[in-house]
Amino acid sequence: MQLSINVKNSLLLVGEKAILLGMGFITSVLMARIGGPAFFGDFSYITAFVALFIPLCSMGLNSVSTKYFVLYPKHNHIHFKTILLLRALGAVFCITIGTLAALFFLPTNESTIYILVLLALQSFSFIYLVEHYYLAKQKVTYTLKIRLIVCLLISVGKIIALLLEYSLLTLILIHGLEFILIGISYITLYYQHKPTQKEQLYTRLSTGTALAFFHKGKWLLLSSFAAILYLKIDQVMLASMYGTEEVAFYAAASKLSEFWYVFPVLIANVFHPKLLKLKQQGQVLYSHFLLKSLSYMVAISLLISTVIFILAPMIINIIYGEEYKASASILSIHIFATLFIFQRAIFSKWLIIEGHYKFSLFSHAAGAITNITLNLILIPNYGGVGAAWATLLSYMVASFLSLIVTRKTREFMLLMINAMIMWPRYLTPTKVDNAVK
Repeated sequence: MQLSINVKNSLLLVGEKAILLGMGFITSVLMARIGGPAFFGDFSYITAFVALFIPLCSMGLNSVSTKYFVLYPKHNHIHFKTILLLRALGAVFCITIGTLAALFFLPTNESTIYILVLLALQSFSFIYLVEHYYLAKQKVTYTLKIRLIVCLLISVGKIIALLLEYSLLTLILIHGLEFILIGISYITLYYQHKPTQKEQLYTRLSTGTALAFFHKGKWLLLSSFAAILYLKIDQVMLASMYGTEEVAFYAAASKLSEFWYVFPVLIANVFHPKLLKLKQQGQVLYSHFLLKSLSYMVAISLLISTVIFILAPMIINIIYGEEYKASASILSIHIFATLFIFQRAIFSKWLIIEGHYKFSLFSHAAGAITNITLNLILIPNYGGVGAAWATLLSYMVASFLSLIVTRKTREFMLLMINAMIMWPRYLTPTKVDNAVK
């Protein structure tokens, strides 16, 4: 029964992810085609800048909270209130630090005002803690229904606003309304199904407990910052150095490239239980399965990258139109980041299994520093194409070259090199595969 519930929840979450990705992609394409490069560039720049500060709204406590909700059910309510308070403080810091960054580093114009508005609306995501409470309770349908309904309504609202040629501010407000509607719906849901009287006996807030949770989430918070930095900073730097229209061309290409990033995560989630089991059985079978998994990731990413590289001009023309033809050259470079993103999904599971949590922060930080440095060098001369090269190389540093630093990660780096060079060989069934089964 337990296994069937887990499988059902996993399938529901995967299905939801596919629907939300599809809705988001359709909305962004319509925005790009109806609004034009200038409009789409401004929207992409504003949302990218605001996204830099969203990790503060979770304080690195997503996975930590789920773990504690599962392990200590009698203390769920006090843990919920304590973590919610920490996330609320993080949301205040999100607004404060984001506002200061916008006022000090950006020119004062309409876009800056829109950024401040969206920062305030985005802060409601601190209430998304409710998702992790119901995930721990294995009742994902409660929050899933809310997300699907709200996201569908928001997507429809954006499309109507685009067709009626409403202002950029209207689109920003509709975009930010999603955070408010989900947040309010979540907290209402939680208190409608509030903990039992027995659980509510443990409701006294403790400074010590809050500090303990903060320390547990600090490394994941820093890691999240580093990760979001090299995912979004390129669009912010493009806007400041080259203009928001160049952001539109880059955003159009990156959305087509980043569309594929969810699939290796889903594949790695499927492989994760098997890796845990093989780790206990012995190093030989464990290493073989890692190599096999990496080889599949290399094969899939190379197939995707090669096809899109060849068809990039046609794909851009069909989806975005002739106006975005400059995106084709960006896409043909950006897409090869999938080679490292796909392998990173397996590497992330390996880090968890081996307990190398701090290396996750180090690798993300290395990628962020590389991306910012290369953007400063390449964007002024090459615009979006330079940003695409910076992104590709930063992913290479974060997910491959940074592994050379420690002996343990060098062992995994050798597996990656083996997979990238010899991947057809490892896709062929062997006697060891029978032992792994």
